[in-house]
Amino acid sequence: MDVSSANAMVKALAESAEKHQCLYHLIDHRETTFAFEMMDYYERPTVNAKLGISRLFRTAMVFSRLTAETAFMENVFRNRNYNLRHFDNIDEALSWLQQK
Repeated sequence: MDVSSANAMVKALAESAEKHQCLYHLIDHRETTFAFEMMDYYERPTVNAKLGISRLFRTAMVFSRLTAETAFMENVFRNRNYNLRHFDNIDEALSWLQQK
């Protein structure tokens, strides 16, 4: 996934979330290979906001393994008041999404 394909995915998610009035999202990236630079991760919250991602969303992202890049991205989003967490276990991600 590069920046362009990420933007297309995020825009589709935002449009679908609005259409279905859904604030909870599970994003499965277990088979995704990222072609991002560190600056791309840093800019994602700003880019995502422009594409329609709300701070009201509760988003669980699942990766095949957690890395320094996934940790950095999670920290960037959380520091900007997004309710987002990264997981390497889909059951834990679902459990977190279901917490009140």
